[in-house]
Amino acid sequence: MTLEKYLDAHHGNCTLLQVPAARILVDELGALSEWNVAVPHYTVLPNHWHAMIVPGAGCKYSLATIMKRIKGRSAHTIRNELGGRGAVWQSEWFDRWMRNDTEWEKCVDYIRNNPVKSGLVRTWAEHPWTR
Repeated sequence: MTLEKYLDAHHGNCTLLQVPAARILVDELGALSEWNVAVPHYTVLPNHWHAMIVPGAGCKYSLATIMKRIKGRSAHTIRNELGGRGAVWQSEWFDRWMRNDTEWEKCVDYIRNNPVKSGLVRTWAEHPWTR
């Protein structure tokens, strides 16, 4: 896939190479617990991120609202702390439903192996921004 090769080559704005920016995003993912939303797996790469977002029973927020929160709050904090101009995130995002354990495990493997595939580390466990 051309887009994946481009992203894996770390082209474009690599804001998330900066430790404070990566930390801001990870903290924002963790703060979703306030909304009864779990994020059991994620990886933060230099120019993009992946996360499994799991609304709990009774969560009253749509995925669009959850994504707006993550992107809006993290962008605001990144710009306040690191400066810079323009958008931090692109407006679009990609989602996938997990229908069974096989799909779940495939997604976990994809998330964990993304920093390996892009040449950042030898094993996913070495990557500080992968859970």
